[in-house]
Amino acid sequence: VSVEQLCKEYGLSAVLLANGAWRDRPLPIDGIDAYVGKGLLYQNPFVYWFNHYHEAGYSGPQYEVKDHAIVVGGGLASVDVVKVINLTLYAAALRVLGHEVDLTELEVKGIPKICEDHGVDPASLGIHGATLYYRRGMDEMPVATADDPSPEQLAKLKVSRVKIMERVMRKYLVHFEGNAAPAGAITDGDRLVGLRFDRTEVVDGRVRTVPGASFEARGPLVISSIGSVPEPIPGVPTRGELYDYTDWNTGAVRDRPGMFGLGNVLTGKGN
Repeated sequence: VSVEQLCKEYGLSAVLLANGAWRDRPLPIDGIDAYVGKGLLYQNPFVYWFNHYHEAGYSGPQYEVKDHAIVVGGGLASVDVVKVINLTLYAAALRVLGHEVDLTELEVKGIPKICEDHGVDPASLGIHGATLYYRRGMDEMPVATADDPSPEQLAKLKVSRVKIMERVMRKYLVHFEGNAAPAGAITDGDRLVGLRFDRTEVVDGRVRTVPGASFEARGPLVISSIGSVPEPIPGVPTRGELYDYTDWNTGAVRDRPGMFGLGNVLTGKGN
């Protein structure tokens, strides 16, 4: 069924776009997508695999979670990605020792508590875990937000963001590297084996790179989790990566009377 049919032939009073944001925003490094499946993964297929690989009828791609993974992000979805990696790694390590653990219980109680319950020192498992790299500082992570916050609210938000991420680090033993923007690929043959990052600073709310300050991070798996945008639909006007709205409060779509976006297809926030 085409958009033209929906809008003009069916006599509908409204068409609501509630198809979510399922297309990953590209990692901003030239040529990087040549390494998808060769050391690079994107967030959406990775999380979909994690949610479904255990099902008997699952026939999609299979991925291997590896230690020392590099995750590029900063929002709630990227926090989920580093959690998925470490939960999987620690569950597998405990299984080797004869301790079968439920992933849901591992998430709820946290890795240190479950290890303690089984008399295991997490450090003895030899797992480094995933590291999340974000182009701003921890206090600017969009894990807690508010619309048009006052200076007082913004100060509280900054404190809350740090508390949230520090709790994630304690509970799931993940690592965080702030003020780091992906700038280049590190390759070995046809595989991606790491990223080069530029150090950044935030000046008047804008991120800028610090001249001469860069570093390398190497790992067997890089996962990009820098945001999700809607899948393009023929007949729905777009502006850049998003659908073209005349009114962001109502979600009204430009040149399509009676068509509205709602949910993640409008806000672009984590699906």
